[in-house]
Amino acid sequence: MNVSVAKDNHQAVVWDPIEAVGTLDDWVHQREDIYWAPLGEIEEMKVAAARAAVEHHLTHNQDYRRYSDRVGFDPSRLQTARDLATIPLLTSSQFKLRRVLTGTEEQVVKICTSSGTQGSISRVHRDETTLCRFLSSVRGCLEQMLGLDDAFCVHLGPSKEEAKDLWIAYAMSVTDMLFPTENFVVDEVFHPERVISRIHEVRDEFEHVMMIGAPIMYLHLAKHLAESGETLDGCGNFVMITAGGWKRFSGSSISRPEMVTRLQRSFRGLEPANVRDFFNMVEFNTVLAECEFGVMHGPPWVHLLTLDPETLQPVMQGEEGVFGFIDPTATSYPAFIFSDDLARISLDGECRCGRRGQAIEFIRRINRVESRGCALKMDRTHSGRP
Repeated sequence: MNVSVAKDNHQAVVWDPIEAVGTLDDWVHQREDIYWAPLGEIEEMKVAAARAAVEHHLTHNQDYRRYSDRVGFDPSRLQTARDLATIPLLTSSQFKLRRVLTGTEEQVVKICTSSGTQGSISRVHRDETTLCRFLSSVRGCLEQMLGLDDAFCVHLGPSKEEAKDLWIAYAMSVTDMLFPTENFVVDEVFHPERVISRIHEVRDEFEHVMMIGAPIMYLHLAKHLAESGETLDGCGNFVMITAGGWKRFSGSSISRPEMVTRLQRSFRGLEPANVRDFFNMVEFNTVLAECEFGVMHGPPWVHLLTLDPETLQPVMQGEEGVFGFIDPTATSYPAFIFSDDLARISLDGECRCGRRGQAIEFIRRINRVESRGCALKMDRTHSGRP
């Protein structure tokens, strides 16, 4: 790639935007070492991809162009990863209030929606390139974070067809492409007894049993097992992925260690390192995923930010701030966004698992009422007990 990564803000960058896009697609669709690449190579790709994405949106999105001009943004100054914090960010609430679109309506292949549990629904327009990159990023995340070759996937949620445009269910349905997958929310009813029955049927046929769902669905499952007096033994090859939030519909909360303890009572032999949390939001065109040490890694092309809530300037690594991100994979909308989450950058370098790049730790939601999300909606509508 014709990019020289600057060591200060004054060194010129020689780069080819077409090559930058091709390199990004190679990382997203092809590479099998995305979390293990050298840090210098990661920064080179990240800066070039972000700058190409910014210039694409400046060219094809008049609203974003006017906004950037108004704040005096100069894309030519994007020389290092540190400079990416100067990219003008949108609020996630913009997707609830208005159409955010780069390009034309004719290019849109899917309008993805959030749960809208409090009446505010985010709508994110995705064209074919954006959607394909998302699917590949989820595939790469599953393959390179979990390392599973042979698994049966138990999805504690509805099928993509039943979920329609609810984004978290659509995002998790990527597992269909990788593993035999069965859904256990049917006609908006969760069937925990069917989950257990199916596990008994398939567990000896596969190297791993992988479960995926919102935390509340695991709690429904654990409650069913506790009430029936049943436990499953020999669950050392079980992998449980939580996705969709940690807020219970009842208004109470549960800590991660408490949830793992409850699951271990029902699934004997379950390793805590095999309970992994994934993060996504409808405006984010990729996923973040925990490694075996509980560190939530971002893919190398995404730049993670934590911002001072008053100034929206980056805080020091390890300090709490508003979570934001620069995601260059979206071409149909600027995925340069700050969210309703408070977080801290927990890693910028090499993790003890060997993976490299940035990692983040989420603290809490800023607005708990407005921000209650997809997991809460599934708790309300998909529980087997009305």
